[in-house]
Amino acid sequence: MKHLRMIFAVLVCMVAGSIYATCTPVTASYLTATSGGLSPMTTDDDVVWTWYSSYSCGYGTAYNKGLATGYTAHLFTPEFDFSDAESVSISFSHAHKFGGSGNLQTDFTLWVTADYKGSFAASSWQQLTIPTYGSNNDWKYVTATIDVPKSCLGSKTVFAFQYHNGSPTGTWQVKNVNISSTCSGGVIASPVPLPEVGDGRLRVYSQNLRNYYINYNNDESTRANYDHAAFAKKTRQIVDALMMTQADVFSFCELEASPQVLVQLADSMNKRVEDAPFVAVVDGIDVPWDSYDNNLKSGFIYRKDKVKPYGSNYAVTTALYYKNTQRIQAFEELATKERFTLAMNHFKAKDSSEDAGNSSREKNANDLINALKSKAADPDILILGDLNCQKGENPITIIENAGYEEQVLKYNPSAFSHCYYSSPELIDHVFANESMANYITGAGMFHICTSCGEDASLNYNYRYSDHDACLVAFNLPMKQPGECEDIDATYLASGFSGMTSEAGIWYWNTSGGYAKSQKQGGYTDYMLTPEMDLSEMQSVSLSFEHTHKFAVTFAEEMSLWVTPDYQGSFASSEWQQLTIPTYASNKDWTFVSTSVTVPTSMVGKNTVFAFKYMSTASNYATWEIKNLNIKASCKGTGTGFIETQPIQRAQKTIENGKLYLTLPDGSKYNVIGIRVR
Repeated sequence: MKHLRMIFAVLVCMVAGSIYATCTPVTASYLTATSGGLSPMTTDDDVVWTWYSSYSCGYGTAYNKGLATGYTAHLFTPEFDFSDAESVSISFSHAHKFGGSGNLQTDFTLWVTADYKGSFAASSWQQLTIPTYGSNNDWKYVTATIDVPKSCLGSKTVFAFQYHNGSPTGTWQVKNVNISSTCSGGVIASPVPLPEVGDGRLRVYSQNLRNYYINYNNDESTRANYDHAAFAKKTRQIVDALMMTQADVFSFCELEASPQVLVQLADSMNKRVEDAPFVAVVDGIDVPWDSYDNNLKSGFIYRKDKVKPYGSNYAVTTALYYKNTQRIQAFEELATKERFTLAMNHFKAKDSSEDAGNSSREKNANDLINALKSKAADPDILILGDLNCQKGENPITIIENAGYEEQVLKYNPSAFSHCYYSSPELIDHVFANESMANYITGAGMFHICTSCGEDASLNYNYRYSDHDACLVAFNLPMKQPGECEDIDATYLASGFSGMTSEAGIWYWNTSGGYAKSQKQGGYTDYMLTPEMDLSEMQSVSLSFEHTHKFAVTFAEEMSLWVTPDYQGSFASSEWQQLTIPTYASNKDWTFVSTSVTVPTSMVGKNTVFAFKYMSTASNYATWEIKNLNIKASCKGTGTGFIETQPIQRAQKTIENGKLYLTLPDGSKYNVIGIRVR
């Protein structure tokens, strides 16, 4: 998988629109109002499973039919050949009543077999977990969507809805069954050229996904009104585009403000590769789908084999809507330990009253610039997103005056990202501050969704948004063998920037100029430093000023810890306690200075220090810390840093009408980067 970037550099030179498929994608619907019956689904008991025309559903019940408790009956889909399928999902709406509410996963279940042999008893089945059931108190339908594991698929795949006559006897109604699949081996070579972005090791992608909702079964005109088949198609189109770009970090706006939306999209991406590298950044945003004022958000997905999130996911502002649509997240490149900050934004959309004034977007821009001054966990910064304005408009000028340069226009002055009544305009941007701009190898637009009056035949089938995607590549500086830098870092001198509070009890007291923790009732919180590579250091020390009051046992309620290999949280990492030699009197607010020498046996490549605050049920302990300083000196000649690897070239071959690329080491890949040898 490490050679995918190089592979795709070859793919973009292919003839536009070339398709190399090994199977036929499936989009099938059953038990709908228009199908008018169970057919072509079949049942092994047409007494239990019948068609209920009044509600256009499959109706399963043993009530008043003289059947013994424990009796089962099945409703089968047709057979599918999913042996070459890349991904398969099944969705349906269902309701139930009268059955035992504690036995839903027994009474009303879904099963799948990879090799159907004519009956339920003759085949080997695996149960699929139905994620959503109704209340059992009424006939309100809920929708369940299931991504089917590849291990469950084969040349004779069949799904079976199993009704079980429990105690008491229940009734199950199922309708709008939708089954969809994508094909392995290629859904596509890119229908339009990828932008030339140079040979940067890291690629970042950003795009407005145009109301990408996973809760799509509603009638609100402001939501994405599509059924499962349309949702599955849109998801497939999005993932096609994402996989073409071979990016390492993906930034999106116009997502449903739900914690599940990015998880589901990452899962769909992971079905395209063997090692499931894609992970959604957790942002804590969870807004009811029917909330009109803040039901959209921006968010991030990343490759865990290339980067990892660094620090917290921040809102630019506390404003009700924009706290979800303007987000800041830093990342660390695993190979170099170097970091960068991303700000993904969706500025105010234009309407008749805003086209000229730009007042709301000016506030968006000012809020963004001010937030980056205090919340950017790394000084190398990229600003991305749908800013809803072009160069020359005031919001863009505000960003430029703050020291940021537009990168897309730098590499292509005629670039566009959106079509306003067939007129091209660049309203989706990539800005970099001076330090980040030095690392960028290229930036451009991937015209996967728009054409602006040109021939749209090449990309029509891939339109899932009204905005094109931005792509930017860069090389963060790499440490060379033997290179080591002394560390002299200061935190908590003028703000909380760089530090992280796990539970949110630690915060920055602006008037006092210190970090503070205070909460009665048996709470624990950790204030974490940034990760540091201290593996090449011969001496490490840490000093700070602190004071406290109302504590009972100092060393337990206010303690300092270190881990050499931070794993994302205090609970998931292994820690050792460091002795704080000097505590305050606990009687007043007089600060005292203290210094700790850290044994080199306790530090490593991912060293983090944690200030652990703990209150008891009865006390109201308060701890205040400022002027934290961390110093480390190099051993001299360091070892163990990663050297730059030479680029390997691929050989392109056509075998049985399909494109493959073979690397010098003998490994062989298909058109979407899946290794086949």
